[in-house]
Amino acid sequence: MEQVLLAAEIVGVRWRADDGGFAVLAAVDGGGDEVVLTGPIAHLNEGDTVEVEGAWREHPRFGRQLHVQQLRQSAPSEAGLLTLLASVKHVGPRGAQWLLERHGSEVLERIDRDPGARLREVPGIGKARLRATVASWEQQAGGRALRLLLAEHDVPAAAAARVLKALGGGAMSLLAEDPYALAKVDGIAFATADAVARALGTAADAPQRIEAALQHTLRAAEQDGHCFLPRGELVPRAARLLELPTEIVVAALDQADLVVDGDRILEPRMDRTEHRLADRVRDLASAPPTLDIEVPADPPADGDHAPTPTQWAAVHAAAEHRLSILTGLPGTGKTATMRALVDLLRAQKRTVRLCAPTGKAARRLSEATGGAEATTIHRLLEWIPGEGFARDADDPLTGVDLLVVDEASMLDVRLAAALLEAVGPRTHVLLVGDVDQLAPVGPGRVLEDLIASGVAPATRLTEVFRQAARSLIIRAAHAIDRGELPPTQAGPDDVRDFFLVERDSAQAVFDEVVSLATQRLPSHYDLDPVSDLQVLVPMHKGPAGIDAFNTTLRERLNPDGRAVKGTQFRLGDRIMQTRNNHERSFYNGEIGVIVAADPGRGTLTLVGDDGRRLTLDTPEAGTLRLAYACSVHKMQGSQAPAIVIALARGHAPMLTRNLLYTAVTRSQTACVVVAERGALPTALGRVDASLRNTRLVELVS
Repeated sequence: MEQVLLAAEIVGVRWRADDGGFAVLAAVDGGGDEVVLTGPIAHLNEGDTVEVEGAWREHPRFGRQLHVQQLRQSAPSEAGLLTLLASVKHVGPRGAQWLLERHGSEVLERIDRDPGARLREVPGIGKARLRATVASWEQQAGGRALRLLLAEHDVPAAAAARVLKALGGGAMSLLAEDPYALAKVDGIAFATADAVARALGTAADAPQRIEAALQHTLRAAEQDGHCFLPRGELVPRAARLLELPTEIVVAALDQADLVVDGDRILEPRMDRTEHRLADRVRDLASAPPTLDIEVPADPPADGDHAPTPTQWAAVHAAAEHRLSILTGLPGTGKTATMRALVDLLRAQKRTVRLCAPTGKAARRLSEATGGAEATTIHRLLEWIPGEGFARDADDPLTGVDLLVVDEASMLDVRLAAALLEAVGPRTHVLLVGDVDQLAPVGPGRVLEDLIASGVAPATRLTEVFRQAARSLIIRAAHAIDRGELPPTQAGPDDVRDFFLVERDSAQAVFDEVVSLATQRLPSHYDLDPVSDLQVLVPMHKGPAGIDAFNTTLRERLNPDGRAVKGTQFRLGDRIMQTRNNHERSFYNGEIGVIVAADPGRGTLTLVGDDGRRLTLDTPEAGTLRLAYACSVHKMQGSQAPAIVIALARGHAPMLTRNLLYTAVTRSQTACVVVAERGALPTALGRVDASLRNTRLVELVS
């Protein structure tokens, strides 16, 4: 979208979020025309004059609006000063008028020099109220100074709002002590934090600058799944970031607050996490069994799905070892094995708890095992926002004979360490997962490393059940796992639930996916195109990217949805949560449909894919994204009745066998792969770059 730069004066507040983030403001531009500004601008008041940069958007209900991305604020007008002063606790409109008349246009600077003396002069602010008034002023003043500093360095308005929320009103004092505190704020690039720190006087070769760059480089590596970086990789990366000679970085490295393990460099927290996890794995693997149950030598022969000898061996391993692993491709009976194990323990009056990394995976696990209780790992460990897990080594889970952890391939080292540390002294643990799926989003590859270490018995199921083998989805998944073209020809007894469509261009792929998702598949399978179908795409940008699909699919599937005030969404939109909201039990990757909004109360209501009805405060919508299309990573651990997968040659950086395999196995009823010619061979020919830098194998050995 075309960027617009204009000067404007704020003339009214149409809507403002309570957290000081998003707002809709009326303004007048330099030509006297009224404009509507939206974005992270809730700190602005009537009378403020600003220079804004952004893009025009056409709101279906409220018309043309300028979404602000960059902002520079001029000295406030008299009206702006009155609004700002009146917002200070105990000052109010009368006190604001008194201060302005007494100190004129320099009122802010004069109060800043001695807040206690100047605010004590305001009629009505006595000794009892002064402390709260000064605290309110200082918080506001810190925010003003920080916003000005960030604006000078072209920090986007949305990022500035996140910084202020993260660092608070005392941000300037904090930055004076630690100029690189900004680098720890989510969404702030090191270059931005570095520019601010340099403006505050930090020297180019200052040890704290070099250490901040080293830590930033390690954190960036964690986003790629690594727990450490070799010295020979870390130093050049940091040197390029700093634009300093490598020898200066090498000299500062040994003095930095980092862990040096031979040639490997880690952040101290990551070092502790890997050691905690390894210690707990060794403890469980070497501990004698505590599950006193009878397990027949041979599997039961009755029932529709009698366990195979290999599946029954996994049941024996779970009963005879405090820690065991079950893995295998789709259709090999991992769920049937868990069901047999749960039934056996229930029959002998033992307690079983089931958990998974995502809410949807937990609910699917509960259904598959006959209604046994299943929760997310965060709920199992009683996550307390702002504090962490209530269940840990000091207060472990008790009264649990067996803990089954499904989708364990999604466990990163932090979550795995927290989970195993909370296991009680008499609990057996069974990790169940498919290591051929995508690696965890976070650092590490816990399940794969534990299998490679041999520290705990691991049963790999390979035999495909006859019923499952009829499904072309299952056969396609197995072929993709081997790097082969998926079969599309169905036999007389097969279920034709997998389809492959090839097109000559990315645009043709885009058009075909839109047609399938909005008309043909919903009609053929009698599905709701919004709630029952998911489009999966490897990348966000490009002509066949997630963003383009979401824009078009919404216009096709929800063109008349009423706008939800204070958000980018409409009633009827399919959305996804992008961060864990523990207070609402609404977790990263969970999907729902917006069904209601109450502007008066500032709330919106969702219905999740699991049927839950959930009400959020409007500001909480900031962590939601349109989800008519989403990434394969976000869908891991979840499933949908119908899946449509778009593959274009422009997606090449992300095209791997593991990604395609994971995408196909998200489907329950139907799966269609629409591929630009050449894209499918690229995906099949590349195994996911799962060579992550971890130490777990050697630490548990």
